[in-house]
Amino acid sequence: MTRRSLSYLFLPLVALAGCEQKVKLVYVPDGPQTITLTPSVSSSSVRLGETVELSVERRTSGNWKQIPLPEARGQCWFYARPPEFEPQVADSVRWIVEPENSVVFSTEYRFDHVRLATMNMRGTIKLTPVSPAVCEPDRMVEGPALEIEVK
Repeated sequence: MTRRSLSYLFLPLVALAGCEQKVKLVYVPDGPQTITLTPSVSSSSVRLGETVELSVERRTSGNWKQIPLPEARGQCWFYARPPEFEPQVADSVRWIVEPENSVVFSTEYRFDHVRLATMNMRGTIKLTPVSPAVCEPDRMVEGPALEIEVK
């Protein structure tokens, strides 16, 4: 082999040897999170069969710390810190409906993340948003109930 052909073989190895391997950092919770749900409805008084728009803001506060990815095994982690404020999550929360079966939720995906609900029973209907706590799978957080009067 010539000197020139040997340089082509060793040049990539020299380049790789000079590269530092950067360890990826991820975010893990550093204590419990405080979650607040703030629901609103387009109208609190409707007729039977009418549809309302449900909205929910979610605020999450708490501490996060960055650790190397290999140390995060078995923990709940994120590449980026989760948002502290989400202006619209109505389509990603669970809704407790009282009385049962008094509302039909639209399953259509909406880019604005509003949840559509059609009232199919007369009287007062209560809708309560419920959200899981980030990285705490057994903890659910309830927001205040919305009351809708259906005539």
